[in-house]
Amino acid sequence: MKAHVLYEPELEFRAGNRHIDPRYGIGVFGPADADSPTAPHQIPVALVGPTRSIDGIRKWLQRCQSPIEAKEAKPGQENLHQAFPGFSTDSEFGSELVFDDALVREIPERLLRKLARADVASATTEAVDLYADAARSLAETGRCRVVICARPDELNDREERPPPDYLAGGGEEREERDAGGDFHDLLKAAALGLHAPLQLMRTETWSGIKAKNNGETARPLQDEATRAWNLHTALYYKAGGTPWRMQRHSSDLATCYVGISFYRTASGEELHTAVAQVFNERGDGVVVRGGTAQISKKDRQPHLALADAKRLLLDALAEYRSTHGHQPARIVIHKSSNFTSGETEGFHQAADEREIDHVDMIWIQRRGAPHLYRTGQLPPLRGTTVQLDERSLLLYTRGSVPYFRTYSGLYVPQPLLIRPASPNTDLRIAATDILALSKMNWNNAQLDERDPLTLRTAYRVGAILKHVPSSARIATRYAYYM
Repeated sequence: MKAHVLYEPELEFRAGNRHIDPRYGIGVFGPADADSPTAPHQIPVALVGPTRSIDGIRKWLQRCQSPIEAKEAKPGQENLHQAFPGFSTDSEFGSELVFDDALVREIPERLLRKLARADVASATTEAVDLYADAARSLAETGRCRVVICARPDELNDREERPPPDYLAGGGEEREERDAGGDFHDLLKAAALGLHAPLQLMRTETWSGIKAKNNGETARPLQDEATRAWNLHTALYYKAGGTPWRMQRHSSDLATCYVGISFYRTASGEELHTAVAQVFNERGDGVVVRGGTAQISKKDRQPHLALADAKRLLLDALAEYRSTHGHQPARIVIHKSSNFTSGETEGFHQAADEREIDHVDMIWIQRRGAPHLYRTGQLPPLRGTTVQLDERSLLLYTRGSVPYFRTYSGLYVPQPLLIRPASPNTDLRIAATDILALSKMNWNNAQLDERDPLTLRTAYRVGAILKHVPSSARIATRYAYYM
């Protein structure tokens, strides 16, 4: 075995300029679509929440119109933290938030006090109803592009959780423990039919005060510039903008990336259902819901029947064509469980029906992979690959980053195990794609996310869709789920 380190993928920004760091790229060049006539140069936002929260959010967002200094870094690690350039038409973002008192819906304090006294399930349901009704009345005006909701502090439900081991074999079954849902997922599910996506904000985001949970710090608080980067990047994308794109050479085939994960309905009575998250290399996301899946007795993992696999990919390609005006020349399918013969045949039949010649099917495992150790105290470099055999490759999407001159994570990085189900898949190209897709999370301006956007977002979509009736129409823009 021999380790090989992939080059850090570059991203594309305004006028085709490129850089590896999303924050540097926007801060120097501007968003990828800055010169487009459809770029969101003005973003009218609506606000929902208690009076104190609305005032706090508005005050902080107005502060973010001006530059915010970067967190102080150790000597030689200045790239680890980037100053926020400000969010205004005069800044590199070239965009500003527009506030209007008519686009505010205050949630009465007396109703929020009731939430604190109610049991968790009842309080969560009541809070979702309150916020969904307010958001609906604002979205129906047609005057706002994003609805910002202040998460109620009185609510004691589980807050947004990081994705579980949804990439690991059998990881989907562990999602049953989360069948009850939380405020974030339930509110997003209730708002899928609105004309504007939601952006939820915690008090700590605008106040800069760490959240507490039974006297303990719930999560580390990011510095102010990082919080501003993450929030405004998300708002820009949700308003229809493209902060950055994956790099594409003129000789590259137009590619459709499909992420497939599984979820169980909120009742827990129905079997796992497949959900596909479709992206092209330009960064546009489309959501497609698939049919039911079955738990295999052989590997205890969810799988699709041949007909369901075919229908899923045909639906994904139809949405891709509707959104982009053409069919892709190449399809890459990322899946959180291994591929059965029925699934591979179904996917190939769909591709053949659409006369698409290039199909790569890749099983990505998050656990069960061997670890590498690097001489010295630092973890392996991000982008390190090791081909274990002809059909399996280790890839470190997290690790030491030369651009940062450090490893920025809190835990020992674990590699992804990549196993193609298609015979002609080039493992090096597959790993390069995955490394690039790990940089395409517009909820986070960090360049070294662990998971590819395909599967990360497929999980997030499933966590929301499990609260939506299968007969209901759903939003197809990923902006409604993030």
